[in-house]
Amino acid sequence: MATEPAEARTEARSLSSGTTAVLAIALVLLSSLLYLFGYALSKTLANRYGMTALQVTFLRCVLVLGVTFLALGWAKSGVTWERIWRPTRVWEQRGAAAALVLSNAMAVYAYSLMPVTAASALGFTAPLILTALGGLMLGERISAGRWLGALIGFAGMLLIVKPTENPSLLGIFASVGAAAFYAIYQIVVRRLREVASSVDTAMQVAVVGVVILAVPMVWFWTPLSLEGFAMGVLFTVVQTVALFSISTALRLSETSKIAPWQFSGLIWAMLLDAVMFSVAPSLGSLAGAACIILGGLLAQGGLLRRLFRR
Repeated sequence: MATEPAEARTEARSLSSGTTAVLAIALVLLSSLLYLFGYALSKTLANRYGMTALQVTFLRCVLVLGVTFLALGWAKSGVTWERIWRPTRVWEQRGAAAALVLSNAMAVYAYSLMPVTAASALGFTAPLILTALGGLMLGERISAGRWLGALIGFAGMLLIVKPTENPSLLGIFASVGAAAFYAIYQIVVRRLREVASSVDTAMQVAVVGVVILAVPMVWFWTPLSLEGFAMGVLFTVVQTVALFSISTALRLSETSKIAPWQFSGLIWAMLLDAVMFSVAPSLGSLAGAACIILGGLLAQGGLLRRLFRR
């Protein structure tokens, strides 16, 4: 048997409950920032370098798989052929990986078709889907506070985004589909927390992505310049670190608790606009940011009380 069960249990149980919850929130915030940056890069890859959504996703998977093979030669990495090709609960791990590959490809496609605001508004249905699936598939007790937190976070998102565009039907389908598959991925990763680490998650996404997309690449691959390839490498690094962050967060906390914090990507977008482009947030945007933070806190239940008692 592979060594990942003990590694995964250590990852999930080594911290006290209050500290673990705070770390999970911090990892969700980090993943939201990185995903925001990553999808901005994907829009550049599509618009400036002519890459299709499938090509962007395939390139990322190939690069991660290449690094995985290199890690086989380093004993301390813990990467083995068995962990790559015969992981524990293989169909669940690869099902989660397939869901994330499809989510990434559909999200990149949606962002290439639609304004960022419209794609964001539709894509941020994921936390609501995640909250519902956490109760249905994981047996999590979805308290009124968690539902209220998710709904207040969604309202905050609408205050910031104010979606007024009329995107294409394909764009709507791709964005909502990406959100649904991303929620499913998170649910399965949470189910696998005792037997699969974040490294396993990244490896399986790479394996499944290469297998699924290899044949379509015969038709959808376009030549890349050196600059375009370098941008693809940067996109891969950003998205992979984001993947590690959210995968680890899902091992540390219930999905319905961290779901409202995923709206924080819009707060990051607002801050980046202010810092990089001197675009001051409106009062509505500030109110939306406050709603997102409030929603996240409501979903935590008694976390703040536990922390202040320590």
